[in-house]
Amino acid sequence: MTLMKGMPPDRLPVVVKELTPADLARLLPAMAGDYRDRVVGMLSDAQLVGLAGKVPPESAAAALRTLPEDRLVAIVDRLPGPVSSALFGSLPSAVQPDVLSKLDPRQAQAAVAPHYERAVADALARANTEVMIPHSGPGGVLLVPLFGRRVAIAARHGDDGRVAVRDAEEAAYHHRAHAALAITDLPAADDVLAYCSQARREGRALDTALWAGDRHDNSLKKALVGLFR
Repeated sequence: MTLMKGMPPDRLPVVVKELTPADLARLLPAMAGDYRDRVVGMLSDAQLVGLAGKVPPESAAAALRTLPEDRLVAIVDRLPGPVSSALFGSLPSAVQPDVLSKLDPRQAQAAVAPHYERAVADALARANTEVMIPHSGPGGVLLVPLFGRRVAIAARHGDDGRVAVRDAEEAAYHHRAHAALAITDLPAADDVLAYCSQARREGRALDTALWAGDRHDNSLKKALVGLFR
């Protein structure tokens, strides 16, 4: 490290070019912020992708988000899924659409999903409900104790309810919840609404709720309470 910092400026790019992902994973954490950013800016696309696979997702995201937007967009579809997700959440909102546009639908969903699920959990907390994240069972599920009973919640971004309702029902069964709520950022499809209505007629507490931002907090709270009416 000290040797790299002390070398002539014209030699640094030559040395950086020869660093392997393992070298970078060992050296970058010890570098001061400005110097680290300078070194990261000299890395090739292949080195950047290799580095992302060698360090924890949060560390990779911290290094990559200093890149110019055009370089970031050029490599984002080659990054490991957890790195894409960590990186997406740390980017300015103006940059996020360009990054998502370079990912295939499955990659884009994987990048956005954890942030949407956390945002929904925050919205539920604002409704003065206790929010629990179970340690077993289907992923991306929340549990909310309400009126002495338990609600299983599946929050799914980019979904019209078809996936969220299935996941909420599976979670309710797995966690022995008394009700299931599917939360999406898109309006529920007509057949999904019909399915939920039929379920309620049969005595199963199941519903959908639209949440795409703070403006939907009240409707989310009403949907939650409405499960037990």
